[in-house]
Amino acid sequence: MHAVIRALEIPADINLLAFSQHLGQLGLNHRISEEGVHQVLWVDTEQAATLTRSSYAMYQSGQLTLTDEDPAPASLKPGIRLGRAIGSFPSTLLLIALNLILFPVSFGLEEGEFSDLLLLLIFLPTEQSIGNLYFVTAAQALSSGEVWRLFTPMFIHFGWLHLVFNLLWVWEIGRRIEHANGSLSLLALVLLSSSAANLTQYFISGASLFGGMSGVVFGLLGHSLIWSRLVPSRSTGLPSSIYIFMLAYLLLGFTGVIDLAGLGKIANGSHLGGLVAGLATGSLAGLLARARSG
Repeated sequence: MHAVIRALEIPADINLLAFSQHLGQLGLNHRISEEGVHQVLWVDTEQAATLTRSSYAMYQSGQLTLTDEDPAPASLKPGIRLGRAIGSFPSTLLLIALNLILFPVSFGLEEGEFSDLLLLLIFLPTEQSIGNLYFVTAAQALSSGEVWRLFTPMFIHFGWLHLVFNLLWVWEIGRRIEHANGSLSLLALVLLSSSAANLTQYFISGASLFGGMSGVVFGLLGHSLIWSRLVPSRSTGLPSSIYIFMLAYLLLGFTGVIDLAGLGKIANGSHLGGLVAGLATGSLAGLLARARSG
C-alpha cells in the first residue's frame, strides 16, 4: 500500500535516520519527502499515523532512545537488525525464543509418549495407575506448590503450524505493546493472560491436555484494543481489521465450525480467558496513564 497519510512535518535539518529505522522495526510502511525547509513523514493508515506521532513525541522527550549511526544495508549486515530488535523488543523476542527452544517437548505425543519435561509443563500433573496416566485436580496441583503450571502450557505447541501461527501474532502485537508499555509490563501481561486462559479452559472443558500461546495472543489483543482507545496518543497502531478478524475467530470457535472443518481442536476457553485478562490489563494501564497525564 502506498504511504499517503501525512503523519509528521519536521524541520529539514533534523536527522530522521534512526527514527525511520525504528518505524521499520515496528513494521510501519512509511516514506519521507522534502518540502522546502521541512521533511514530511508519510504512512498508509490512520493507525500508523497515530503510532508514528506518539513514537516521535516519546523520541523528542527522551522516553525513546534511538541510535543515530548509519549502518550498512540490512541485507549485508543482518546481525545489526537483530541486535537492534533485541534492544527494542527484548521481552517479545524472549517469548518467541523460549517457545522455539521448548517446541520439541511435544514430539512423540501422537505415539502417546510424554517426556519428563512435558509432564512438568502441562497444566495438571499426572499420576500413574495400572500403566495409565491420570490428571490430578487443579486444587491438588496448586496446593502442592506447582504454581508454574498456571502459565507453562503456553510453551507447548502441537505442530509447526500451531507454533508459527501463534508466534507471528506474538511478534506483531507483542512488540507494539512492549513499545507502548515497556518490557516488564508485557511480561506481566503475558503471565496474567496465560494463567487466566489456562484456568478458563480447565473450568470450561475439564482436565485435558492443552497448550499454546493462543490464549496469550487474545490477551495481547484485548490489552491493545482497550489501551489504544483510552490512550490514543500512544496507540499500538494495530489496524481495526485485526480486532474484527480475531473476535470473529473467537466467536466461530464457540460455534464448533472450526472443529468441524478439520482444523484441530480449538481451546475456546483459553481464548476467552486470555481476552478477558487482556481487556482488564488494558483498562488498568490506560486509566493509570490518563491519570498520570491529567
